Amino acid sequence: MINCINTATNKIILLVVFCTLIFSINVNALTLKSEVDKTSITREETLNLIVSVDENTTNDIDFTQLSYQFDIIKSQRSSRVTISNGKKLAKTFWVLVLAPKEIGKLSIPSFTYKNAFSSSITITVTDQMSASNNSDNPEIFFELISDKNKTYVQEQILVTARLYYKIPLANYEHEGLKVDKARVEQVFEKNKEATFRGQRYKVLEEIYTIHPQASGQLIVPVQTWRLEKPSRRFGIGNSTNPYVYVRSEKLTIDVLPIPEHKTNNTDWLPSEKITLSALWKQSPLQAIIGEPLNLQITINAQGLADYQIPNLMLNETAEFTVFEAQPETNNIKDNKGITGIRKLNYTIIPRKTGQFTLPIISINWWNVNIDKEEIFTLPEQIIVVAKSTIADTIAKQNQVLPILQSTQVKKSEGSMPVILWQIVSSVFFIVICFLFYQLYTLKKQPVDIKSNRPKNVFLSQQKIIINHIKIHIENKNWQQLRKELINWGQLTCKDETLDSLNKLAVKIPELALHLQQLDNYLYGQHIDDSYNPNSLLELIIKYKPSTHTNKKSVLKELYTND
Repeated sequence: MINCINTATNKIILLVVFCTLIFSINVNALTLKSEVDKTSITREETLNLIVSVDENTTNDIDFTQLSYQFDIIKSQRSSRVTISNGKKLAKTFWVLVLAPKEIGKLSIPSFTYKNAFSSSITITVTDQMSASNNSDNPEIFFELISDKNKTYVQEQILVTARLYYKIPLANYEHEGLKVDKARVEQVFEKNKEATFRGQRYKVLEEIYTIHPQASGQLIVPVQTWRLEKPSRRFGIGNSTNPYVYVRSEKLTIDVLPIPEHKTNNTDWLPSEKITLSALWKQSPLQAIIGEPLNLQITINAQGLADYQIPNLMLNETAEFTVFEAQPETNNIKDNKGITGIRKLNYTIIPRKTGQFTLPIISINWWNVNIDKEEIFTLPEQIIVVAKSTIADTIAKQNQVLPILQSTQVKKSEGSMPVILWQIVSSVFFIVICFLFYQLYTLKKQPVDIKSNRPKNVFLSQQKIIINHIKIHIENKNWQQLRKELINWGQLTCKDETLDSLNKLAVKIPELALHLQQLDNYLYGQHIDDSYNPNSLLELIIKYKPSTHTNKKSVLKELYTND
């Protein structure tokens, strides 16, 4: 009985051993293998990692652990099936291009696929040899330099990234310069050539401006550029790697706070040079009460962007009113950094005759070249203001009317005989009746339609402008009304030089008073909310400039026929 039990036990043990052997054979049949093309590289180099498994699969291997010490530049998977001695052999390959993140002994970890494991690999990474210590003149080297190691907050720092290379390059990539608590902008890029230790290099240069926004220590982090060689062939059985990595050292810059001895209540403008200039858009400058003058003040600031340049306040006085328009801004970028430009536009309207003084305009700024505050000043300007032409026209009209009345009285008191006066009047009456008769007969004559076309066009354009005037009056859009009145005057008088209400008042005196009222409403010290230009509109609608012209032409024809 005991022998039977022992026999059964032995059989079970043999079965377990047999199954274990079969399972180990199946496991060992699946092989996972890791290989690299080199085990020692410099910091700027990359290497190829090839992982293979004896199976045709679409599954992936988890390479997450690689990212702790390496950047995975590129990854691809491929499969291959071969037949040897009548047996089908399948393999799947993963090819990865790796760039080291640090120097020292780095480890490519063991990977797993199903029940198979690969071996780990140790990679030695040496530091990049600097160009100054390399007597062999390297094929590629990279530098990152700053124009200063100490600066003020918001002052411009120029950082230059420069790549020297002798080998052909197909492409390069990088993320650009990124710095915490600072404004960074690329302002210049250039490809050139340079000589280093008797060797000619091609040089790719990029220049950035940094404006730190806080005092303290500013860190420009390590910059990494990925370079690509022309040949893209790499993979299984080919150790050619098209990628090269170059890295810089980090830069540390001390940022100083705003100096305590800076003038209070002024803007902080650390710059290499700031200038002001003023330009009157009227040339020659003719100041008339109620007529706007346009002044443009331009600020140029080297090392500051346009957003850092402030607006300058130009306060109005009892002598003039000031309206400030939207400023014009621009940035000039070159290898010296940024030059910000801000153009300030002002409309100045004199309120009184005589003269007014445009006060001194100045700007405080910090000269970083001499580490001292300076002031740039535009001197005051004295401007003579003449009377309005409209007012002069009204005054002349008021003076002329009494003179005409007194002249008529004097003539009536003259010694001309009454009979002679009656004869002259009768002759004049007969001539007028004759002229009216001629006009009446001319109206009955057929009119050539073509000859009326210019008049029809004129009336159509005049009607459009008058409609615009009505709309501006209804909407109380007085500035647009002013412009439309000038357009109406140019069309009606056929004179393009009528570019102001003053000239229009001289041309059509009956409108002078109403035009003066409009200007007083726009530019006067006291605004009358009850202002209503409907009476001006009625005069414009009734005005007939062609009547006198037609009469003169008819009279000329009559005298010619006689």
